[in-house]
Amino acid sequence: MSSRKREKTHDRPDPPGWRRAVVPMVNLWLVLHFAAVGLAAATAGPSSELTLALWGVFRPYLLPLYLNQGYGFYAPEPTPSTLLEYDVVKPDGSIVSGRIPDASLSPRLLYQRNLLLCEHLNLAPDEGLQAWYRSYARHLCHLHGARVVRLVRVTHYPPTPAMVQEGVATDDPSTYQRVSLGDFPCEP
Repeated sequence: MSSRKREKTHDRPDPPGWRRAVVPMVNLWLVLHFAAVGLAAATAGPSSELTLALWGVFRPYLLPLYLNQGYGFYAPEPTPSTLLEYDVVKPDGSIVSGRIPDASLSPRLLYQRNLLLCEHLNLAPDEGLQAWYRSYARHLCHLHGARVVRLVRVTHYPPTPAMVQEGVATDDPSTYQRVSLGDFPCEP
């Protein structure tokens, strides 16, 4: 019976010409795609000159597809993260405090989106930062019906391995640096 099956497989007609060309192309694309994604992760930490040179080759593919985002948050050397803390002063004088991103945001992708919006503050040129801050303040004014918003930029530096060995927690207050951005009046 097994010899019959073997004979039948040899009796199949050859695949069309386009299929013979497409299958190897798809396989090549898959190999290059996974190599590019792996390379994006490899450039997050301390990287060799070869890795950085290869990054230049795959960059036009990775950037438009957003396949290189977020690797800096993770090992081997996570980068500092940027957060915004705020105090919203309502017309009745009450104060609402919060942080962007808010850890209670749901779904989790909304939290990730807010985290990346704050991370973009590190990429904005110095002359454009005030416009970013005003944008956040306008949003908070609208969201809370406020009269004034106070913003504080918070940079969280991950503890070093030596600090962790000494028992320093990842959310230890000494790992945060706060810079007041000032008060932003809300426009009526």
